[in-house]
Amino acid sequence: AAITIKVTGNQWYWSYKYPEDQGGGFGFDQLMKADADLVPGDVRLLSVDNEAVVPVNEVVKLQITANDVIHSYVIPAFSIRMDAVPGRLNETWFKAEKEGLYYGQCSKICGKDHAFMPAAIRVVSREKYDEWLAESKKKYSAAESPVKLAASETIR
Repeated sequence: AAITIKVTGNQWYWSYKYPEDQGGGFGFDQLMKADADLVPGDVRLLSVDNEAVVPVNEVVKLQITANDVIHSYVIPAFSIRMDAVPGRLNETWFKAEKEGLYYGQCSKICGKDHAFMPAAIRVVSREKYDEWLAESKKKYSAAESPVKLAASETIR
C-alpha cells in the first residue's frame, strides 16, 4: 500500500490517523455536518466537517478499530465493509480509480445516534494530495486535539 490510514469508530463519529512515516503524523475527527452548517453542494446526513483525503490510482490500506462498541465502516463505492471492533485491528484496502467525493456510513446499530455517523473520503490527484497533506499536518498538528497522533504512537 502507498498509504495507510487508521480509522477508529467512536460513538458517533470516525477518527482518522495518518502516519508520520508517510508524511502525516496527525489525526482528526470526522463528524456529520449539522443542518445549520450545510452549504450548497453538501448532502444532508452524509456531509462531514473533515473529509479524509487519498490520492487517485494508489493502493490505500485502512486499519479499522473502535474505542467503545462495534461499528462497521462502509464505503460502498470502494466495496469496503469492515467491522470496527474494540481491541481488534482489522485491515482492508482499496484503490480509487476516479477523483471525487465518496460517502459511507456506519452499518452496525451502535447506539442512539447510529444514523448520524457518516464517512466521507475525497479522492484527488497525487499533487493535490501532497498539498492537502502539508496543509493538514500544520492544521491538525497545531490543534489541541485528543486525537492528534502522538510522536510515540505508530501504525503497524
